[in-house]
Amino acid sequence: MQRLFFAFALALLASMPLMAQDNPQPADEAAAETGSPETWTVNLKDADIRALVDQVSDITGYSFVVDPRVKGKVTVVSETPMNKQEVYDLFLSVLHVHGFTAIPGEESIKVIQQSDAKQTAEDITRFMDVPSEQLMTRVIHVENVSAMQLVPILRPMVASYGHLAGVSAANALIISDHKANIERMQGLIDDLDKPTDSEVEVVQLEEAYVGDMVELLQELGPDQLSGRGGSDDGSSASVVADERSNRLILRGTSTFREKVRELVEKLDTPSTSRGTTKVIRLSHADATKLSEMLSGLMGDITEGESGGQGNGGQTDASVYANKGLNALVVRAEPQVMSEIESIVNQLDVRRAQVLIEAAIVEISNEAGQDLGVQWGAGDESGNSTAPVAGTNFNNVGVSLNAVLGQILGGSTGSSEGSSNLGLGAGLSIGAGDRDSSGITWGVLIQALSTSSKANLLSTPSIITLDNEESEIIVGQNVPFRTGQSTSTGDGLQNPFTTIERKDIGLTLNVKPSISADDVVKLAVEQTTEDIGQSLDSAADLITEKREIKTTVLADDEETIVLGGLINEDYRVSKSKVPLLGDIPLLGALFRSETKTRQKRNLIVFLRPTILREEGEADQVARTQFKRLWRVNLGMNGDEQGEDQPQRPAMEEMFRGNPLPPVE
Repeated sequence: MQRLFFAFALALLASMPLMAQDNPQPADEAAAETGSPETWTVNLKDADIRALVDQVSDITGYSFVVDPRVKGKVTVVSETPMNKQEVYDLFLSVLHVHGFTAIPGEESIKVIQQSDAKQTAEDITRFMDVPSEQLMTRVIHVENVSAMQLVPILRPMVASYGHLAGVSAANALIISDHKANIERMQGLIDDLDKPTDSEVEVVQLEEAYVGDMVELLQELGPDQLSGRGGSDDGSSASVVADERSNRLILRGTSTFREKVRELVEKLDTPSTSRGTTKVIRLSHADATKLSEMLSGLMGDITEGESGGQGNGGQTDASVYANKGLNALVVRAEPQVMSEIESIVNQLDVRRAQVLIEAAIVEISNEAGQDLGVQWGAGDESGNSTAPVAGTNFNNVGVSLNAVLGQILGGSTGSSEGSSNLGLGAGLSIGAGDRDSSGITWGVLIQALSTSSKANLLSTPSIITLDNEESEIIVGQNVPFRTGQSTSTGDGLQNPFTTIERKDIGLTLNVKPSISADDVVKLAVEQTTEDIGQSLDSAADLITEKREIKTTVLADDEETIVLGGLINEDYRVSKSKVPLLGDIPLLGALFRSETKTRQKRNLIVFLRPTILREEGEADQVARTQFKRLWRVNLGMNGDEQGEDQPQRPAMEEMFRGNPLPPVE
């Protein structure tokens, strides 16, 4: 075997050039001729590291690219012959000791600092057998345990210049380190990545309720049941309730599942009293109404749950309402009780309220004109054939006949003359006389113009619960005569009058229904009644009534028009002497005319406001109180005054003095 020795004198040759020191010399020419593998022995003392790179390149035939930061002196002592692979492995060990490493590429090997190695890709296909000191990156897949759980365990074993990370999606580890260290961690991972006996098991309960069973098992704790005292296997155990089928779902080791199964078999026994009784206190719902609804559903509930019973499918359930406590007393099997409680929890919620504000606006305007001329003349000398002429109209004021009868002392003989004369409103001019010869004459001129205007505004408001009907009435209770008797005949001893009282005023009846998108459906009935003008032909009081019955949709705080009435009435009444009353100008002496015009506008507005949150009703109350205070100031004439009294707090209304007088 041919051997080449790198002999470096420790004292004499220390200062000589490295090439002279490291120049290998053949030890045996015969060994070269036999074709045996060449070997080298390397001994260096304080040699430049770059010279070592040159010599390794000559021996291995690899091309090296050296980082400028790779500097220093190296010392190597070896007496054992090494082949090319062993020399390169020794070279990697020397670099590692001095903080450098070699990263193989496709064409060359880069000699760089170890801290930069994990950012550089390597190509180790050039090696038949990868050196143990070669820095490399590997992906290790984990089969049975979580790769993320292994990261904190293996991280201290990786060099500071290496890298270790876990990929949860692939359940794998990425490691950058020397081949020997990666192989060491591979062995540790193989020891840790062993399958466990943790599985999932389903246990059917026959008598007990799965919800109560889970609460009991959770109080005991998985660690106590598994008997491992807080180990990883014990902490991963769990018990889940499947209320639909009244089953337990167990996950854990065989020991844990066996102990839970034994405990469940001991606890899954019939109860001493049939069924379970609970008192459910309600916060918002009505116990009576909810009890009626649950009683109607009880048949469907028990029928659906009877299949999982251990007593042949017989299930008894009953619900009773306690009005005093507003509570439900429920007696049922555990699984039925669970469904009833779920229904009650969904129905016993705070209901929304709706503020309904209405504005009834009524504007009326009436105008009238009356003008009439009446005259008369006759001869009362005692001659029955004396001529008589005149005009007499009843549509304007009093008639001329009544005036003449009053002036002449009732000589006309009419009943009107025997009564006191009452002149009408407006201007009345009359004259009359009777001379000594018996000639009588009289003239009456009457004129009247009337005008009346009214602007009525009513703004009733009411707050009600969602889907609850409410009503507000503002008005008077007026008596109406329904019958009477004024004589004592026909066997009646006591005359009497019967009356009936009715509410006259404003009535607002509304039932709101709120949808999921805050649209309010309103069933509204609004009525306005007033006492009208009495007519001579009417037997009793006359009422004027305006009523609206409708169902509308409105958004939250949207103002809508429910309906309205626009009415105009124009009337002309004329009384005249034929032909003479049609003469221009002069015809006015022979006619009487009355004109009336009446206009009325009635419109009803409505605005709903949804009150869902707590405190919104209080805000509405304070707004109404401020409006009430402004009305009080306005009625006392001090709305614009400088010395306005300070508005009291709303709470003062409950202390006996809601609105102090305004001076």
